[in-house]
Amino acid sequence: YYFPCQRWLAVEEDDGQIARELVPVDEAFVKKDSENEGQSPATLGLEQKAKSTTYTVKVKTGDKKNAGTDANVFIILYGSKDDTGIVSLKASKINKNKFERGKVDEFTVESVDIGDLKKIKIGHDNKGNSTGWFLEWVEIDAPSLGQCLKFPCGRWLDKSEDDGAIERIIFPAELQTVEYIP
Repeated sequence: YYFPCQRWLAVEEDDGQIARELVPVDEAFVKKDSENEGQSPATLGLEQKAKSTTYTVKVKTGDKKNAGTDANVFIILYGSKDDTGIVSLKASKINKNKFERGKVDEFTVESVDIGDLKKIKIGHDNKGNSTGWFLEWVEIDAPSLGQCLKFPCGRWLDKSEDDGAIERIIFPAELQTVEYIP
């Protein structure tokens, strides 16, 4: 099995991810010998893209006192076929300082096909100075599936607030789901 990557694992490069889920590709894409010059990186990229889905994850921190967090936030997307595993939300495409009061942050999550999105788990590691976090909602857009789902939360992820949980399982609000042509 060949699992090429050819992408950065760095917060300050590419899409900011520090972990990648790799998909196996045909050996012709990797082998380079006298008979076979190997496939171009562009073709390889398309081969991998065909087996994976890119999600745009928007996260809204509530507009309450001390709502922001400095802790490390993670998300897991659960689909009808599989889940993404733990994905660290490291590099927001919008804000340098992420998860601040009243702000929306945007992240890119790539994954193999997990099927229809059923639920998410989102939480943090409770590390840092101000760790408590008020999560308003999460919105997940999957252009290749033609779906944009809203996961309303409106609760604290804080050991000393609400029920003390620092991770939550959230289901999509069906009435807020937007379907479009993939």
